[in-house]
Amino acid sequence: MKKKSSVILSLFILVFASIIISLFAFFDDTKTFKTAKSLDIFYSLFSELNEQYVNETDPEELITIAIDSMLSSLDPYTKYIPQSKIEEYRIMTHGEYGGIGAILSSQKSQNFISEVYKNSPAQKSGIMPGDIIMKIDNHSIDDKTDEEIHEILQGEPGTYMNIDIKRFGVDSLIHFSIQREKIQISSIPYHGMISSNIGYIKLRSFTQNCSQDIIEAHRELKNKGAESFIIDLRNNPGGLLFEAIQVVNIFIPKNNKIVYTRGKNSLASHDYFTQKEALDTSSKLIILINEKSASASEIVAGSIQDFDRGIIIGEQSFGKGLVQAQRKIAHNSMLKVTISKYYIPSGRCIQKIDYSHKDSDGKSQSIPDSLLSTFYTKNGRPVKDGGGIIPDVLISDIGNQSHMQKNLLEQSSFLHFASTYFSPKDSTKYSPETFTVSEELYQSFVTFVDTSAQLKHTKKQTLIAQLKAESQKDSLNIDFAIKELQETIHEQEKKQLIVEKDALSQILGKEITKYFFSAEGSVQYFLPHDTYIEAAQTYLNATKYKRIVSGVEGTHKK
Repeated sequence: MKKKSSVILSLFILVFASIIISLFAFFDDTKTFKTAKSLDIFYSLFSELNEQYVNETDPEELITIAIDSMLSSLDPYTKYIPQSKIEEYRIMTHGEYGGIGAILSSQKSQNFISEVYKNSPAQKSGIMPGDIIMKIDNHSIDDKTDEEIHEILQGEPGTYMNIDIKRFGVDSLIHFSIQREKIQISSIPYHGMISSNIGYIKLRSFTQNCSQDIIEAHRELKNKGAESFIIDLRNNPGGLLFEAIQVVNIFIPKNNKIVYTRGKNSLASHDYFTQKEALDTSSKLIILINEKSASASEIVAGSIQDFDRGIIIGEQSFGKGLVQAQRKIAHNSMLKVTISKYYIPSGRCIQKIDYSHKDSDGKSQSIPDSLLSTFYTKNGRPVKDGGGIIPDVLISDIGNQSHMQKNLLEQSSFLHFASTYFSPKDSTKYSPETFTVSEELYQSFVTFVDTSAQLKHTKKQTLIAQLKAESQKDSLNIDFAIKELQETIHEQEKKQLIVEKDALSQILGKEITKYFFSAEGSVQYFLPHDTYIEAAQTYLNATKYKRIVSGVEGTHKK
């Protein structure tokens, strides 16, 4: 087998060498010469390494590491996608796949269901968030990686799979036989009326046909009496450029330039215009964004701002103004490569990080304020480039989670409590709109966090454990002092659970309603507690709204 592999590798290098010789023969410009020379060196090195290295090597793995390292030196968005990852990439862009409709997470060597999509095979079968997967098709998954388990769960629609899960409060494993289906991940987890005349639409990502989903949601809400609309793009990482333009076209008339891209060559440079008649050019419109709103989300928010068509409320967005294209390469693989920058209607590019220049530590930096330029919206409001979308109304103190909140979320403490405290049949007792976190329920959560060792895995306690281990290596007798310190920190963190009761109660309510009613229920529950929504409703006042878009007040006043 090894001899056969060596023969194949030798033939491959021989063919490659012929290509290199051709490059030397037919091209003499400096750049092409450097490219050919570098590739020749690389393959010579790779051949020697493969033949001479003391341990057996995996050529495919080494090449993948080399490719990934090379691309990481450019920007975070230029990526090599091997054949094994193509399906996963398609899911991200198209929002559909063959599977059971559940999100898998892992923690402390356990693989558990963290979310179940509404009306999915998993939900219809009775699988719940918090369920721990023990076996798939009668085989233990203890030795499987997250990636391998995901691949097993996905498959051709119509095929069956058996899953055995462990559920708190049930002594024996629960067996499920589930038929995979074509899973379409809804781009809109929730839309509805938040008052008699205000419609709300939450957009999860810009997947294929999401613009049509928004059109249908808009029409439904309009029929219910909506005169103003709030479109929530918080935590929306972006997606398809074409869909972003289509979403803008709902509110901006035909033949307006929404985006133009400029790259190294003409193939990477395009102007994109609205193609259809707008559906709604008069309703008051608010777009919600935060620091995790990126790419296509920023195109939509920035275009609405540049045309003074609505008000942007929230935090400064992520700042991704780079455009990627997909290129098919050998052996059914793909290269996602950054080919241009995009510019929104006022002419500004919102790219925040300059990846072409590195500091002394090799890190890319934000574009300095001194190099930022001022552009103007349709009504003459000044807006800056180079830093994402700056909202018309900044709400900068929302969403900044404490260390305690982040730690409990990272450990899935809220979900684990929900699956421990409630049973699936309890869902009939509640609804997302009326669910409340009572004092008794919150105290049960505090007890759960304390007794289930959640507080032992905070950063502080981890550092103390490391100190204890190091002291034992050096034969230092400080165990008593460390134990006292651990107990002091533990008591203070227990008190912090009471200090942060309001914020933690809201997160707990979101996770419990998500446990019972999927993402839709979580959004419904949180709307009355959402400070962004409260601010949006305030600025839908006719006078306030007009003063913002005309530049009399707000972040971008004249």
